[in-house]
Amino acid sequence: MCHLDVGIQDRDGTTVMRLKGEFDLAGVDRFEHTAQTAEIVYGPTMVVDLSELSFIDSVGLGALARLHRRLVRSGGSLTVYVPPGKIERIFHYSGLKQAMDIRTPPA
Repeated sequence: MCHLDVGIQDRDGTTVMRLKGEFDLAGVDRFEHTAQTAEIVYGPTMVVDLSELSFIDSVGLGALARLHRRLVRSGGSLTVYVPPGKIERIFHYSGLKQAMDIRTPPA
């Protein structure tokens, strides 16, 4: 059973995806399908907001890394909003905090 909700909206040419719940093997297909569709419809500039994420594992991190590589190759970019705390530490220890555009969510 998937415990990941993916919301999407276009904000002036930037796709904003909001993830809520747990980003693991059960939700990776939903995330990747939504991201691919958004890239086709809205273009290769995206923000993924993890403010409401309660859990992410290596499968979720891998999906974000693949999305980042794909968007950069097609001339776009990926910004990931990561709230302070547990999820931020996971990004730090994985090395993705240094490899990707990771920011604190705007207030």
